[in-house]
Amino acid sequence: MRIYDLGGGGRQRAASRRIWTIPNLLSFARLAILPVVYLDLTDGRFLRAFVLLAVFAATDWLDGYLARQLDQVTELGKLLDPISDRILFVVVGIGFVVGGLLPWWVVAVLIARDLLVGLAGLALLARGGRPPDVTRLGKTATFGLMWALPMLLLAVVVGDGVAAPQPLLYWLAWALLVVNIVLYWLAAFDYARIVRRRANATGGEDQNSDTPLR
Repeated sequence: MRIYDLGGGGRQRAASRRIWTIPNLLSFARLAILPVVYLDLTDGRFLRAFVLLAVFAATDWLDGYLARQLDQVTELGKLLDPISDRILFVVVGIGFVVGGLLPWWVVAVLIARDLLVGLAGLALLARGGRPPDVTRLGKTATFGLMWALPMLLLAVVVGDGVAAPQPLLYWLAWALLVVNIVLYWLAAFDYARIVRRRANATGGEDQNSDTPLR
């Protein structure tokens, strides 16, 4: 995830077909820890789950930064980055529900949004177009959601468990979660608007973007 393109240097780098790069290894590592996070959430090991989720969120920015700084932008990395985010919301979201940390509707709202965005992107691809560029709104929402979940865990760890989380952290986490869910959906509506316009266009406009919406 490229948060405001920090360290981007203002220069677009062509993506290579390399696989074993430092940023890609970070992406693989993030995917590898998700089953551990899920088991920790469902078994009540909330402290370790918090640490792993915080590391996940930090490296999600770090891999994009390193890819640009080390000139290691790859086609695989451009796929792994958004895919790992989507898998995080599904796997960790379900873990939060099973662990009694979130109501089921929160995860359902996130998954429904990603399904709609995915279907819109597939519809555009079927017409020979390409998905729109990642938007700043989409980046902001994804970043906020990634930090709302660890904050909710921290409230449980600092407090007296799921039944009595630390009140200030708990409500701050919920405020961050709700605000960014709204932003997440607003980004999806913007995506749908762009997809519809491009699907009705005659052509050429689609050729300038190749990054999935986040």
